[in-house]
Amino acid sequence: MPDRTDVPAADPARPTPPWIFLLLDLPFGAAVGFLSITVPFWMERRGYGIGAIATVSASANLAHAVKLAWIPVLDLGSYRKLWYLAMAALNAALFVAIGLTPDPLSALPAFAALLTVLQAVATTGHAANNALMATTTRRRDKGKVGGFAMASNVGSTGLLGALAILVADRVSTRAASLTLAAIVVASAAAALRIEEPRRVDEAVARAGSLTRAAGLHLRAMLRDLWATVTSRQGFTGLLICLAPVGCQAMSNLFSGMASQYRASAAVVSLANGLGGGVASAIGALLGGVLADRMSRRLAYAASGGVTAIAAVAMALAPMTPWTYAWGTFVYLFAGGIAFATWAGMVLEMVGLSAATATKYALFNASANLAISYVTQLDGAVGPRAAAWLGLAPARGVLLTDAVLTFAGIAFLLAMVFLVGGRPGAAVRGAAAE
Repeated sequence: MPDRTDVPAADPARPTPPWIFLLLDLPFGAAVGFLSITVPFWMERRGYGIGAIATVSASANLAHAVKLAWIPVLDLGSYRKLWYLAMAALNAALFVAIGLTPDPLSALPAFAALLTVLQAVATTGHAANNALMATTTRRRDKGKVGGFAMASNVGSTGLLGALAILVADRVSTRAASLTLAAIVVASAAAALRIEEPRRVDEAVARAGSLTRAAGLHLRAMLRDLWATVTSRQGFTGLLICLAPVGCQAMSNLFSGMASQYRASAAVVSLANGLGGGVASAIGALLGGVLADRMSRRLAYAASGGVTAIAAVAMALAPMTPWTYAWGTFVYLFAGGIAFATWAGMVLEMVGLSAATATKYALFNASANLAISYVTQLDGAVGPRAAAWLGLAPARGVLLTDAVLTFAGIAFLLAMVFLVGGRPGAAVRGAAAE
């Protein structure tokens, strides 16, 4: 009998309070903020150039792009809470390992590998948290759950990354890593309150064994994935995710160019932390409104355009701490809009089917791959372009980011023109077959 995906699932017997999800993405935010804000700042202070910083950031971010290789395992059975707690514990252990390393930056390849593992662990826990949001909350609470989760995701990245900078500046880098480990454990402990509905996976019941069920489940997901990526909307949507439209790659490099703007640790922490977190959150709320009032692909293109304009304005302005602060705020604000409009665009495409979570992971992994290669190109091409033009390296990096973004927007608009019609219709139809 086919699944009745059009019939809403019943509310769980013991629903999770929405406010808990304000805490559960903090382990993810700690890992991402550490990579994108704390590490670049530390590296620049040790004399590493923007190219080396971009390489470390881009390579570690690849973990978010390849997660599709293992995330489907989370769809088997009712063990998302265990997955989440296990990943949080490993996340904290990795921060402890970094903290106990006498000088992580003295062996950069090993440190980069450790950061990559940290990102893989964090993104797995993040996926488990998303599944818990879907399966343990009431239908009427979904909006509140999404709001708390978005605030946790967007806000904690900047706040915790900046907190690590401040603790390292006032105490030590070891204290900064151990502080993040303590925050990860304390926030993840809130998941102990969640009562995940226990169920027997239908595939397991039919197949008689978990191994055979995994094979059947994988085959169903592959059929669903194939139907999506071979549809016109799905294929062009995948290409758009791979394009450099709303990557916000500069968010991985801002703290690594602070000295060129004579920005102190306090300014960097404010711009990328509290200020940047609030700016991103407000942008995300605005992006959610825009995504419901116009074509989501066009909204995504427009938000990407604002990030590019912000990068150009920052590149042309005087290199002062004030420029660093407002430039970062505006860029991260536009990035928040891009984040929300991208999510709306992807949710419109994935629908509800055998591989809903895996399809979302596919589009998400594609977008993260774009973040990695744009970060790498910004760091590699930007300083060379600056030298050729006789500019400061930071100006070249910002202009490179803007050029790549405008190129991505042109590609997105070409895809919109190519597809035409009502976005998402082709994908939903394919998934329903």
